Amino acid sequence: MSVSSDDLNRVVRTIWATQLGLVLEDADLEEVEALLADGEVVAIAVQLSGDYTGVLVQRCSRSVSLVAAASAFTTTGNDLEASDLRDALSELAHMTAGNLKSLLPGRCDVSITTRVDRDPPHGEKVASAGFTLEGEPLVVTLVEE
Repeated sequence: MSVSSDDLNRVVRTIWATQLGLVLEDADLEEVEALLADGEVVAIAVQLSGDYTGVLVQRCSRSVSLVAAASAFTTTGNDLEASDLRDALSELAHMTAGNLKSLLPGRCDVSITTRVDRDPPHGEKVASAGFTLEGEPLVVTLVEE
């Protein structure tokens, strides 16, 4: 089995809807990447290791991270600290990676999340999904190493 962009899209949309009550809109990947290139980006990575080795990277605008964290912690953006934004996005990325494990071959372990640069790591892109939330960009990419 392998992960397709449609699989990734479905998993991400389901997690954001069920965990946060947020509806992500599908968006053209190139357009969302262009939006990310123009603004402040928060990026989180989850390493996958075992029979499958890769990394799941979730990149979004700071605005998306504020909305996600406010929903996760049931508060307003004014009461949030930078660590709250990373915590909320880390949990979402970790849940996504955990859900994708069943689609990957063999045994696969999911690491703790780490903050990464604004660009995805090098390797073969297996799947990518682009979204907007309140007009702001979110991209989730699975890269095989």
